Amino acid sequence: MTTVLVIGATGQVGRLVVEEALGRGLSVRAQSRDAGRARGVLPAGAEVVQASPASAADLRPLVEGVDAVVLTHGGDVDGRGGVSFYETVLAVLEALEAGTHVSLMTAMNTSRSAGRSRYGFVEWKRRAERLVRVSGHPYTIVRPGWFDYQGPGDRRIDLRQGDTVTGRPGVDRRHIAQVLLEGAAVPSGARRTVEVFSTTGAPVTDYEALFAATRADEPGALDGVLDANNVPLTDEPASVQADIARLRR
Repeated sequence: MTTVLVIGATGQVGRLVVEEALGRGLSVRAQSRDAGRARGVLPAGAEVVQASPASAADLRPLVEGVDAVVLTHGGDVDGRGGVSFYETVLAVLEALEAGTHVSLMTAMNTSRSAGRSRYGFVEWKRRAERLVRVSGHPYTIVRPGWFDYQGPGDRRIDLRQGDTVTGRPGVDRRHIAQVLLEGAAVPSGARRTVEVFSTTGAPVTDYEALFAATRADEPGALDGVLDANNVPLTDEPASVQADIARLRR
């Protein structure tokens, strides 16, 4: 992997993805709606490109030649209840060349229906996850715990699966960035849906082993391999069902 595109590059996690990628010697394209602001907050060395993340036409020049796209855009930043989050993922998938890895940050409890979750935007994150899984692209879906709620000694990445964790388990934002990037870089990171937290212990250095200890999703499956609270596809909006049918590979 030599080149990555970061969608949502100026956000809390996106900035760290850019930093981590540059630190690994990667070429970084950073998408932003406001290039001037992005250049003021992102590290030198990132190629900042102004584009609408929800426009496949705008994104096509950005994704050309990249090995991976890392999506860290917000969930409900414009009052649309998460629809924009979904539209961005859809646009990226429509713009991408075959074989490009997609690393997508969503949230805990994404597999649950709105009736079992506190936040409606989680519905759209689940729908976006489903688009990625059926698209045929290699992918890593990352569901982080609570940002910055980790303890002072929590230096180790803790990956789990099944979307069953409750409460407010913490995660270092830099750990999220590392998992998103390394999921695209190591072979065992492909076709993974994981929850990420921070725990006590030495920092992870072998990411191949970290991901190899998890289970891959079934090829073409709608949901994470160990998710237990899945919503039937027939319960999704007709437009989402149509998008899934169109993108399925």
